[in-house]
Amino acid sequence: MMIHSRMSRWSKGIVPIVLLLTLAPAGWGKQDPHYAFVLPDGYTGWIQIIFNSPRAPRPELSHNRFVLRVDNSGILRTSMLHTHFAGSQDEFFYRRIDAKGKESLVPVPAEYVCAGNSGLDNCFISSDSRVDAFEVGRATTGRVSDGTRGDSWFLFVGPFALREKMATHAHFEPGTTKRIDFPEDDPTPGRIKNDK
Repeated sequence: MMIHSRMSRWSKGIVPIVLLLTLAPAGWGKQDPHYAFVLPDGYTGWIQIIFNSPRAPRPELSHNRFVLRVDNSGILRTSMLHTHFAGSQDEFFYRRIDAKGKESLVPVPAEYVCAGNSGLDNCFISSDSRVDAFEVGRATTGRVSDGTRGDSWFLFVGPFALREKMATHAHFEPGTTKRIDFPEDDPTPGRIKNDK
């Protein structure tokens, strides 16, 4: 009798856990937080994400993805603090609208981005002195901070040959890989003509 009583108490506790694990959707709880960039269809060019921008909306959070919707200007402001999500990969999509106005997201070709890890993914090695992704502690483009709060992330999207051509010169502290901010070397965000 005692054994049966202990078994039924034990089984009452374990059955809900087994059911929860069985009924959970595939991949549930396994995807790390990361960014999902949604760009206009066929977008090629620099994008600038300005984080910690007062009064700007926060990105939508969907399936552990912070969805950053960039328009043709290439600039997006968000009040979210810039975060690197170690160990996860960002996603990049083109936004397509069909004749009925329905939106679909199509993955950006893999060779158009360097999405090794979430955060700043630069396709070039530090010693190469070129960068196609970097961050600065200011919100403005091409000038020293004007007092506007924010931190910017610049990132190029496009085929590798064009990315090589558009990569900016990197400035480093002598003898280190620590980047020095030169505002005059900031790229111009926005869609560019893809002149393969």
